[in-house]
Amino acid sequence: MADLLVVGAGQLGLMMAAAGARLGISVDRIDHVSGEVLPGTSTTRIALERDAILERYPLITAELEHLLGNTLVEGLGDAPAWCNAGAMKLLPARDQQKALLDQLAVNTSPWQGIASPEDLDAARLRLGEDLVVKSVRDGYDGKGQWVLGAGDDSGIPAEAYGGIIAERKINFSRELSLVGARFRDGAKAFFPLVENHHQAGMLRYTLAPAVDIAELQPVAEEMLGRVMDSLDYVGVMAMECFHAGRELLVNELAPRVHNSGHWTQAGADLSQFDLHLFAILGRPVEAMPPVKGRTLMLNLIGCHWNPVWQSLPGIQCWWYGKSWRENRKLGHINVHGADRDALQSTCEGLRHTLDPFHRGMLDLALARLSSE
Repeated sequence: MADLLVVGAGQLGLMMAAAGARLGISVDRIDHVSGEVLPGTSTTRIALERDAILERYPLITAELEHLLGNTLVEGLGDAPAWCNAGAMKLLPARDQQKALLDQLAVNTSPWQGIASPEDLDAARLRLGEDLVVKSVRDGYDGKGQWVLGAGDDSGIPAEAYGGIIAERKINFSRELSLVGARFRDGAKAFFPLVENHHQAGMLRYTLAPAVDIAELQPVAEEMLGRVMDSLDYVGVMAMECFHAGRELLVNELAPRVHNSGHWTQAGADLSQFDLHLFAILGRPVEAMPPVKGRTLMLNLIGCHWNPVWQSLPGIQCWWYGKSWRENRKLGHINVHGADRDALQSTCEGLRHTLDPFHRGMLDLALARLSSE
């Protein structure tokens, strides 16, 4: 019997299995499309029936929330072993997620459901001329999202109506995210807020910790804690926010480990993957270890493997073993330094190994560091 089954065979489950191996925790994965089980970090695939899965795995978690499409996996959702079944049914739908935030009085951008072009006109009267329209389901990494100016609805396909929401476009100074965990006894642990840079809706890099967050950190922890308590959630959850003026507005919740938490693999003694496993398995963490120095996480998107990345000092490369596809997340690099100057110096050693696109992203991150 293994300790835990992760639904999803992508990089998050892979890194959870790797973390488990280091901690003496047996973690297997199940492909949410094919229904095949992958033991540990291997690529071996095993076909198991539902009863055999439930007999083998006392606990089931997930690396992604969009799970519709496989009868076997959907059939596991009602099993007592499945952690956070309620959250996994509610949070993948943006309208339900936004309604929960409103119900809990957690700040988020004003919104409404859109069933027709006429609804879009009404939304402009209530929310403002500039809107962000998002698919209720399956929209992520820039997919299923449209940024609309005054009177513009040309980019929305007719078949999308009835499955989209409109939000007021927020003018924000930066994007921040918080990764935290709730344990079975209700105790919580949080990493510091980090700053994210997105391009075309996809996360490009994260700087951790974010600067000037002393007043924001307790506010963010209370917001995310309120959400997790309301769902009786156990494990890691991520909360992406807009920092607008002196306020935080929640943009999105993810009931799982998250891309913006990858920096913890290098910048903290306890990674988000470790924390999720401890929380799910009911292993207490008496105190969160202090965060070390500064860390940059750079996503590797649509590029090719460079073996030099594995040998550069101060640099940790995670390569996901996926087939190449344009705009696909294929890996990430964590760059760590004892302080800002050390981080900048280490980044310079990485710079010449990157293609022009990723070099440009690194330069943006370095410019942001220099402006702090």
